[in-house]
Amino acid sequence: MKAYIAFLRSINVSGHHIIKMLDLKGMLSRPEFINLTTYLQSGNLIFESEIGNPETLENLITEIIKDHYGYDIKVKIYDALAFKNSFLKNPFLQSEKVDIKKLYYVHVLGEADQKIFETIKQNRNFQEEMFLIDNTIYVNYVNGYGRSKVTGKFFEKNLKRHVTARNHNTMKNLFEKLQNVRE
Repeated sequence: MKAYIAFLRSINVSGHHIIKMLDLKGMLSRPEFINLTTYLQSGNLIFESEIGNPETLENLITEIIKDHYGYDIKVKIYDALAFKNSFLKNPFLQSEKVDIKKLYYVHVLGEADQKIFETIKQNRNFQEEMFLIDNTIYVNYVNGYGRSKVTGKFFEKNLKRHVTARNHNTMKNLFEKLQNVRE
């Protein structure tokens, strides 16, 4: 049995794809999802499963939501160890000058092309600092996320991949919740 974190893309945002977390827990009350908990209303799940393949779990959650709501929601799943590594690899955490309130983790669904990412960085006319490590883009929104043009849609358009973003505080809280969960 392994512990997992699931990020659901684009639910409960600006009145679109509304799914109450209590309803989501009810839909996922199945043998494949053990000790399921939710965090915030933006589609963060922690659970255990005997299914050892994150892609299988991603597809299963997508199918369940589509069957119940008709929404085609993309899902990114990390096992506990991969999630912890993703959190700890954030290169901005090494600098005391960085305002952690401006840090985001953009999780790429699928494989991100490092060459395309480097081209994006070189041809930029924006101030955000960013790194791509293991399909997570670490972004320091120096002027704030709300003012930036480097959004999820920006990454999706340029990388030709779906993404889902979480702020540092959410990632930190999920990381702390996983400290007592077996990997």
